[in-house]
Amino acid sequence: MIPITNKSILEFYPQSEIPAGTYSWQDAAVTTVAVKAVLISYDFKRFHCENVGRMAKHIYENLDWLIQNGHSKWKSVDLNYPLKGWEQYDCVKKSLAGNRQPTSQQEPGELNPVLDAIKEMLTE
Repeated sequence: MIPITNKSILEFYPQSEIPAGTYSWQDAAVTTVAVKAVLISYDFKRFHCENVGRMAKHIYENLDWLIQNGHSKWKSVDLNYPLKGWEQYDCVKKSLAGNRQPTSQQEPGELNPVLDAIKEMLTE
């Protein structure tokens, strides 16, 4: 395994570690990055703004239930995780008004090659 310690990569992905012995041939721990799961919606011409907002609100309001009763991965969901380069959709912000909002680390005008690639795919 090759450690991932590149500063540019660590700006977009949280640092993680694969513990020693995870694989039978792996003697030492390996520094790497974790990839966060992100729920992305594409609201073509803002046609589904209300639906996207309602879905976000349902997830937000029922997260405790999902953690208790859903797939074990719900336990690692952090709706307030600051994912650099991503902004929360204004329709989601509107639906969650008054609730604690997930935040973004993106600076105005900052480039995000991952986000740019996804936007390009969606406009094709």
